[in-house]
Amino acid sequence: MADTSGLVPGNLVMGPARLYICKLAFDPTLSYEPALTDVNLAPAASAWYDTGITLGGTNTSVSPTWTPLTGDQLVDKLGARMTDRDIKATVNFAEMTRVNLSYAWNMTAGPTGAGYAVSDLNAGQTANRAPYRTLLVDGLGPDITDGSRSLKRRAILRKALPSGDTALNWEKANQQVLAAEFQAYFVSESISPIRIIDEVAA
Repeated sequence: MADTSGLVPGNLVMGPARLYICKLAFDPTLSYEPALTDVNLAPAASAWYDTGITLGGTNTSVSPTWTPLTGDQLVDKLGARMTDRDIKATVNFAEMTRVNLSYAWNMTAGPTGAGYAVSDLNAGQTANRAPYRTLLVDGLGPDITDGSRSLKRRAILRKALPSGDTALNWEKANQQVLAAEFQAYFVSESISPIRIIDEVAA
């Protein structure tokens, strides 16, 4: 139904998504990505961490910058070239786990003991480097033709780092959430930094 033109109510989409973060170190072969045919299945728990409940939606955005081509003899823009592109995922984690905090703030596990566990920000000479992560957003797409169910739409940000401002807020009358933003980066000339996979009705 997604490719049907005209006024098609089944092409309207509403509903939450699940955000998964790959537990494994970034690998340019992307061998840990789920098979394309598994778009309607949750990714393997052995490789992917389910960040759990969110609040306020999970957003994936692409923001290109087009620089115009101009000339002295003409008043109109002659064309444009893309000179920058931001690809991001943003989410508010509602489950305030140590793991979610570590992903949002790029923290590493510190000492643990009886009744405590420590997380630390990297410091010193190596603080300017961080492990790249692969993110997988599992959401809904348009309905199948008979409208009986929604098909899946999956977005994979293949090489990302936490970015933006995040904060832990303790308030008397407001639920705590952890805002997180992840910036996607170049992988290779043959691999797109983001891939969208749509489930297609058989």
